[in-house]
Amino acid sequence: MRKVMLICSLHRENGLCNVGELLKILRAVDPDVVFGEVSQSDINFYDPRSLEHQAVTRLRTLKPSCERVPVDRYDIPPTFRAITDAVFDFVEEASLEYQQLLEQRHHATNLKGFAYLNSFAFTQVMTRMSEMEEKAIKQSENQDLIRGLATWRQVMHGRERAMVESIYRYCKENMFDKGVFLVGAAHRSGVVKAIEESSNAGEDMIEWILNF
Repeated sequence: MRKVMLICSLHRENGLCNVGELLKILRAVDPDVVFGEVSQSDINFYDPRSLEHQAVTRLRTLKPSCERVPVDRYDIPPTFRAITDAVFDFVEEASLEYQQLLEQRHHATNLKGFAYLNSFAFTQVMTRMSEMEEKAIKQSENQDLIRGLATWRQVMHGRERAMVESIYRYCKENMFDKGVFLVGAAHRSGVVKAIEESSNAGEDMIEWILNF
């Protein structure tokens, strides 16, 4: 059975969450394939400054046989960025606790790097922030913001399901022993849920490693 390790990351370096540390993790795992949070249409235009891109590029110079597979296939509405920026700007301005959690998350990532991004403590912070987003937007009674938050969640859940489905599709058509699913840390809970749903549906071709 193929083994795929979930590794949550950031798209920009922050302290111990940096290219060198991610490369160490990838070299220790020694994957045959790296599944990435990027679409097929964007693969040639992937931001060369992104943390993940730099780490995977370096890995492939050391192990040329390692494949990089884009798995983000969900169509995002053209107005998505503007809609969601308005939602999160509102929540941040409305809640001091939310601001504090953002700072706590940033500081912990800086000090602890990938160990924090892949921890239960990070998941707890994200869960609390999600609860605060729901509460602040609901209390605003602003229908544009309410629709905006719903759109954000719909798109994120759609992307997470699509990425996991893409990995299973690749596994049906290709042979390998070890893989890594490299994805933004904000997707962790949704990706784990999508993995559980796929496993419950009988997709047992992958042994998932959710804690590295």
